[in-house]
Amino acid sequence: MVATVKNLKEKRWGYIAVISGVLVGFTSAYFCILWHLVIFGFNIMYIISPLIAGIVETLIARQKYGKSTGAISALLTFIMINIYGWFLPASVIDPTKEPATLSLITIIAIVLTLQAAFPTLINYILMVTLVGFVKKIVGFLVYVPRKLMGKNVEPQELMEIETATPGADEQFLNELPIPLLSIPPSDTSEVEKYIGMVSGEAVATEREAKGTVDKLTSIIEPVKLGDYDMAKAREIAISRMLDEAKEIGADSVVEVLLEYVSMGGLQGSSLIITATGTAVKYK
Repeated sequence: MVATVKNLKEKRWGYIAVISGVLVGFTSAYFCILWHLVIFGFNIMYIISPLIAGIVETLIARQKYGKSTGAISALLTFIMINIYGWFLPASVIDPTKEPATLSLITIIAIVLTLQAAFPTLINYILMVTLVGFVKKIVGFLVYVPRKLMGKNVEPQELMEIETATPGADEQFLNELPIPLLSIPPSDTSEVEKYIGMVSGEAVATEREAKGTVDKLTSIIEPVKLGDYDMAKAREIAISRMLDEAKEIGADSVVEVLLEYVSMGGLQGSSLIITATGTAVKYK
């Protein structure tokens, strides 16, 4: 009993936030019906009332409870007004009431309300599942015609790298005015001062596909490391780190570390490369 009372006391503002949201949302729905606030033959309470309920609940919860309560009132308000709109007969409030019908506004109201109540789930469905389904359809439409035309739909083989000549990264590192070490120097007696950490960042974007078919195919294929222009981005990241070291009077940079962070989106994927190290000055 004591534990229950303590739990209710700790979460009282959470309950108050949900109840307040429901009351405000239901009141707004009442006035929407009373004043006949209709757009395209559909009462706007199906969209406005759940949003108002969720906003009120969120404001109270964050101010008094200290965290979000998940817009529960938005879902409850939406359920109540839909029971009224779809199943209950005409009332004193609206004698001309007719049963609600499925329309674009109804669908929008459902999506908005569920998104407010379950943002992670709905965002995953919209941004991952739905987008993935569209990509599969595009991939099928691209794959079948190319297969029927006898064109190779397999990824092109990677070009062989010539080992007789140094790579771009090796040439770049050999030409640096400031030496780099990925480990601490073995003889620290020559180090006069450890100045501090330096860093540089660059973004490796996807190489642009050539041709309309290849561009459409790239939408459905997973991004590979070979699709990024990584060599140029590494050079830029290291160069920016060295510029920062030079500005603070360093002779070298030791304990150099390269970090890669992948970020994806509807506009494409990118790879953020960060070079960090410790700037030192020798005697």
